[in-house]
Amino acid sequence: MDVGTEALGYTRGESLRISDRSIEEVREAANIVEVASEFTALRRQGTRFTGLCPYPDHSEKTPSFSVSPDRGFYYCFGCQRGGDAIKLVSELKNFSFVDAVSYLAERSGVELEFEGAADPEAARERNTRRRNIHKALAAAAVYYHKYLLKARSPEAETARHYLRGRGLEHSTIEEFRLGYAQARGVGGFAGAAARLGIDRKVLDAAGLLSARGGERFAGRITFPISDRRGRIVGFGARALGDDHPKYLNSPETEIFNKRDLLYGFPQVSDTMRGERSALVVEGYTDVLMLYQSGIKNAVATLGTATTPAHLKVLSGYADRIYVLFDPDAAGERAIERAAATAAELRLDLRVLRLPQDPADWLLEHPPEEFADLLEGAVPVLEYGIRRIVQRTRGARATERSRAVPEVKSLIGEIKDPVLYREALRLASEALGVDPALLEGDRRRASATLEVPGARTSPTDPHQQAGREVLAVLLAHPHLTAGLLNEGFRVPYVPEPVLLHPEDFWGERQADIFSLLREHAGEEFDDVVADERARPFMDQLGALAARADEMRRRELYASDRAVREAFLRLVVLSRQRDKRETDDLDEKLRLHTEIQALKDSLRAVSVEP
Repeated sequence: MDVGTEALGYTRGESLRISDRSIEEVREAANIVEVASEFTALRRQGTRFTGLCPYPDHSEKTPSFSVSPDRGFYYCFGCQRGGDAIKLVSELKNFSFVDAVSYLAERSGVELEFEGAADPEAARERNTRRRNIHKALAAAAVYYHKYLLKARSPEAETARHYLRGRGLEHSTIEEFRLGYAQARGVGGFAGAAARLGIDRKVLDAAGLLSARGGERFAGRITFPISDRRGRIVGFGARALGDDHPKYLNSPETEIFNKRDLLYGFPQVSDTMRGERSALVVEGYTDVLMLYQSGIKNAVATLGTATTPAHLKVLSGYADRIYVLFDPDAAGERAIERAAATAAELRLDLRVLRLPQDPADWLLEHPPEEFADLLEGAVPVLEYGIRRIVQRTRGARATERSRAVPEVKSLIGEIKDPVLYREALRLASEALGVDPALLEGDRRRASATLEVPGARTSPTDPHQQAGREVLAVLLAHPHLTAGLLNEGFRVPYVPEPVLLHPEDFWGERQADIFSLLREHAGEEFDDVVADERARPFMDQLGALAARADEMRRRELYASDRAVREAFLRLVVLSRQRDKRETDDLDEKLRLHTEIQALKDSLRAVSVEP
């Protein structure tokens, strides 16, 4: 489930969004000086406050970041970024627009209202229940932590002795709020929760109770797990005795999905963003030992392999990601899946296999040597190909050829053309085969334009967004004609947003758009009657099928929805232009425009 959607308590099938009234209330209630002070030190200068720019890609020695409390606005004269408190939180914490609004609402005491709910009262009840779950988990974390540090019982001393034996320092235990849940039959948090007025139904919904009604984590060291906003959503817990399993996580709840969460994320996200790199490890103590050794950009999965959802979260903070894993069969398969996602997100994903867990390794080696280990990490594409080739090393040519289908499948998942060519080179050299054997149908398909309704599935987001806009133009010609001719305004963008042929993916899409723009407001029959449509009849037919589906399902049936589709395409087009230009001034101009376009896209988007 989408992070923003989950934050608001949506369920699939609903079209819920924060009301415009609530968004304005949050803007008015959020103290821009307090919010900005989370990220940089500010000093009063007349009616304004100034400080060093908090954006990680803009390092400066002379303050150029200005905050105006009267206007609720910030602006950096160095990097030309500006906006309100919502935008600042969204960009510096890498939150979605929804999460940024929700985060500031909690800080400011604003009760959010939602639009689009079939049952508004049920939506309010669900959000109240989730707030109560968060409060119960936060109270449990405080209780477990205090018990670990202060209790004089033998079991608490055993827990402290175990953590010391793992090399963990007191400061690390405090910063990550480690705790200990008392053994069964000795009272514990459930009793304390009753005195705090926390209902057992809430404890159960929070995953704090076992199937028999006792405390789920009794007799275990607890590791609080937080979401990206720093709210505790569950626990990992380790048994000290012979209880099985040795490690136990919270069960799946309304707010806890282990495939989307990463242990330690709130504590290391700022370092990650600054260094633009991240480490993904398998154990909680690995994260803790790396952190106290000065390596403060490591997170751990929650007993799962690294998922596409994990990589998508990390991609907002890091460009290079190191995956440290146990070389078992499950780990190998996870690496293969991660390779495809990394290629799609243009992440530099590297694989490192250690002879032992990082926590144990750091007990025997100085932290400085860990950097040398990372230098030996292998790019994930190369790693996957090497692994397959190793199985056939020394074999005859006929046996090596049996590895071709597997390698072909692996590199076939790569969408980026540059990465694809590099993987093709590595594979052909390793296997000693002609690259053409590994390309298969890719070469023939590369010259064609995929369109909605075609058998092949859409891959490139820019390509897909272009197809969708072309289909929207056919589905709602009268609704889109004005936007095609006059465009629409976006805050902080000086000129109206207008679609141009160069905004589309490839010449074929651009040519089809030019044709449809000339026939703005006209029906499909009028378009295909134009002789210039003849070279595109196959593509137009497929687009028309998608347009029919849009009308049946009432998709893009409002001006707001159409602008959303247009904005998504324009953002992708500007991102492509930014990647391709070498002019630094142009990159900066495009970056500023992209941020403004994204803000507008968030404002018009209807969450799924």
